[in-house]
Amino acid sequence: MRFKVTLAAVGALAGLTSQAGWCAQPSERSTQEAALTQCVALRTTGADRLLTVRWLFAMMTNSPQISDLSNVPAERTKELNQGFAKLLTRIITKDCIAEVRPLAADNLDEAFGLVGKALGETGMNELMSGKEVDKAMSDYADFISEDDFKPFLDSLPKKSK
Repeated sequence: MRFKVTLAAVGALAGLTSQAGWCAQPSERSTQEAALTQCVALRTTGADRLLTVRWLFAMMTNSPQISDLSNVPAERTKELNQGFAKLLTRIITKDCIAEVRPLAADNLDEAFGLVGKALGETGMNELMSGKEVDKAMSDYADFISEDDFKPFLDSLPKKSK
Protein backbone atom coordinates (compact mmCIF):
# COMPACT_ATOMS: atom_id res chain seq x y z
CA MET A 1 0.00 0.00 0.00
CA ARG A 2 2.89 2.40 0.68
CA PHE A 3 3.84 2.16 -3.01
CA LYS A 4 0.37 3.20 -4.16
CA VAL A 5 0.21 6.07 -1.68
CA THR A 6 3.63 7.19 -2.88
CA LEU A 7 2.24 7.26 -6.42
CA ALA A 8 -0.56 9.51 -5.20
CA ALA A 9 2.05 11.82 -3.72
CA VAL A 10 3.99 11.88 -6.97
CA GLY A 11 0.77 12.63 -8.82
CA ALA A 12 0.06 15.53 -6.49
CA LEU A 13 3.58 16.90 -6.74
CA ALA A 14 4.09 16.54 -10.44
CA GLY A 15 0.56 16.96 -11.68
CA LEU A 16 1.48 14.21 -14.13
CA THR A 17 0.98 10.48 -14.18
CA SER A 18 2.23 7.80 -16.51
CA GLN A 19 -0.35 6.38 -18.88
CA ALA A 20 1.64 3.20 -19.56
CA GLY A 21 -0.33 0.03 -19.17
CA TRP A 22 -3.74 1.70 -19.03
CA CYS A 23 -6.54 -0.61 -20.16
CA ALA A 24 -9.43 1.80 -20.70
CA GLN A 25 -10.02 3.46 -24.04
CA PRO A 26 -8.63 7.03 -24.19
CA SER A 27 -12.05 8.69 -24.43
CA GLU A 28 -13.45 6.55 -21.63
CA ARG A 29 -10.37 7.23 -19.48
CA SER A 30 -10.64 10.97 -20.15
CA THR A 31 -14.27 10.93 -19.06
CA GLN A 32 -13.40 8.95 -15.92
CA GLU A 33 -10.49 11.27 -15.08
CA ALA A 34 -12.69 14.34 -15.60
CA ALA A 35 -15.33 12.86 -13.29
CA LEU A 36 -12.69 12.18 -10.64
CA THR A 37 -11.22 15.68 -10.93
CA GLN A 38 -14.69 17.21 -10.64
CA CYS A 39 -15.48 15.04 -7.62
CA VAL A 40 -12.27 16.06 -5.87
CA ALA A 41 -12.97 19.74 -6.60
CA LEU A 42 -16.53 19.47 -5.28
CA ARG A 43 -15.84 17.25 -2.26
CA THR A 44 -12.80 19.04 -0.87
CA THR A 45 -13.12 21.99 1.46
CA GLY A 46 -10.97 25.08 1.56
CA ALA A 47 -9.19 23.48 4.52
CA ASP A 48 -8.53 20.32 2.46
CA ARG A 49 -7.08 22.35 -0.40
CA LEU A 50 -4.94 24.40 1.99
CA LEU A 51 -3.67 21.19 3.60
CA THR A 52 -2.78 19.82 0.17
CA VAL A 53 -0.76 22.86 -0.90
CA ARG A 54 0.94 23.10 2.49
CA TRP A 55 1.84 19.41 2.21
CA LEU A 56 3.13 19.93 -1.33
CA PHE A 57 5.23 22.88 -0.21
CA ALA A 58 6.69 20.95 2.72
CA MET A 59 7.59 18.04 0.44
CA MET A 60 9.20 20.33 -2.14
CA THR A 61 11.46 21.89 0.50
CA ASN A 62 13.23 18.53 0.67
CA SER A 63 14.62 19.10 -2.81
CA PRO A 64 18.26 20.20 -2.63
CA GLN A 65 17.56 22.69 -5.43
CA ILE A 66 15.19 24.74 -3.27
CA SER A 67 15.90 23.67 0.30
CA ASP A 68 17.53 27.04 0.99
CA LEU A 69 14.19 28.81 0.50
CA SER A 70 12.43 27.30 3.50
CA ASN A 71 12.83 24.97 6.44
CA VAL A 72 9.80 22.99 7.59
CA PRO A 73 10.35 21.45 11.04
CA ALA A 74 10.16 17.64 11.20
CA GLU A 75 7.17 17.73 13.58
CA ARG A 76 5.22 19.98 11.20
CA THR A 77 6.11 17.72 8.27
CA LYS A 78 4.81 14.73 10.25
CA GLU A 79 1.53 16.57 10.96
CA LEU A 80 1.15 17.45 7.28
CA ASN A 81 1.89 13.86 6.23
CA GLN A 82 -0.73 12.56 8.66
CA GLY A 83 -3.30 15.08 7.46
CA PHE A 84 -2.65 14.41 3.79
CA ALA A 85 -2.85 10.64 4.35
CA LYS A 86 -6.22 11.10 6.06
CA LEU A 87 -7.47 13.34 3.24
CA LEU A 88 -6.31 10.93 0.53
CA THR A 89 -7.96 8.01 2.34
CA ARG A 90 -11.24 9.92 2.67
CA ILE A 91 -11.29 10.89 -1.00
CA ILE A 92 -10.56 7.35 -2.22
CA THR A 93 -12.66 5.33 0.23
CA LYS A 94 -15.61 7.65 0.80
CA ASP A 95 -16.07 10.94 -1.02
CA CYS A 96 -15.11 9.89 -4.56
CA ILE A 97 -15.27 6.11 -4.32
CA ALA A 98 -17.64 5.85 -7.31
CA GLU A 99 -15.24 7.87 -9.47
CA VAL A 100 -12.09 6.09 -8.25
CA ARG A 101 -13.47 2.55 -8.53
CA PRO A 102 -13.49 2.18 -12.37
CA LEU A 103 -10.04 3.76 -12.61
CA ALA A 104 -8.69 1.48 -9.86
CA ALA A 105 -10.23 -1.58 -11.54
CA ASP A 106 -8.13 -0.83 -14.63
CA ASN A 107 -4.93 0.18 -12.83
CA LEU A 108 -4.75 0.73 -9.07
CA ASP A 109 -1.42 2.54 -9.16
CA GLU A 110 -2.69 4.98 -11.81
CA ALA A 111 -5.89 5.60 -9.84
CA PHE A 112 -3.94 6.63 -6.75
CA GLY A 113 -1.76 8.88 -8.87
CA LEU A 114 -4.80 10.48 -10.47
CA VAL A 115 -6.32 11.23 -7.07
CA GLY A 116 -3.06 12.87 -6.04
CA LYS A 117 -2.97 14.83 -9.29
CA ALA A 118 -6.56 16.04 -8.81
CA LEU A 119 -5.84 17.08 -5.22
CA GLY A 120 -2.69 18.93 -6.30
CA GLU A 121 -4.40 20.72 -9.19
CA THR A 122 -7.42 21.69 -7.08
CA GLY A 123 -5.24 22.98 -4.26
CA MET A 124 -2.89 24.89 -6.56
CA ASN A 125 -5.79 26.48 -8.46
CA GLU A 126 -7.11 27.89 -5.21
CA LEU A 127 -3.69 28.95 -3.93
CA MET A 128 -2.79 30.74 -7.16
CA SER A 129 -6.09 32.64 -7.46
CA GLY A 130 -5.39 35.49 -5.05
CA LYS A 131 -4.59 39.12 -5.92
CA GLU A 132 -1.37 38.93 -3.95
CA VAL A 133 -0.19 35.91 -5.92
CA ASP A 134 -1.14 37.54 -9.23
CA LYS A 135 1.00 40.55 -8.38
CA ALA A 136 3.93 38.47 -7.16
CA MET A 137 3.76 36.28 -10.28
CA SER A 138 4.08 39.34 -12.51
CA ASP A 139 6.88 41.09 -10.60
CA TYR A 140 9.54 39.37 -12.73
CA ALA A 141 8.36 41.50 -15.67
CA ASP A 142 10.11 44.48 -14.07
CA PHE A 143 13.36 42.83 -15.15
CA ILE A 144 12.42 42.16 -18.77
CA SER A 145 13.56 44.51 -21.50
CA GLU A 146 11.54 44.74 -24.69
CA ASP A 147 14.81 45.41 -26.51
CA ASP A 148 15.97 41.88 -25.62
CA PHE A 149 12.98 40.48 -27.51
CA LYS A 150 13.22 42.77 -30.54
CA PRO A 151 15.29 40.37 -32.73
CA PHE A 152 12.86 37.56 -31.97
CA LEU A 153 9.77 39.69 -32.58
CA ASP A 154 11.23 41.08 -35.82
CA SER A 155 11.82 37.50 -37.04
CA LEU A 156 8.16 36.55 -36.78
CA PRO A 157 6.12 36.48 -39.99
CA LYS A 158 4.12 39.65 -40.52
CA LYS A 159 0.36 39.24 -40.34
CA SER A 160 -1.49 40.38 -43.42
CA LYS A 161 -4.28 42.87 -42.91
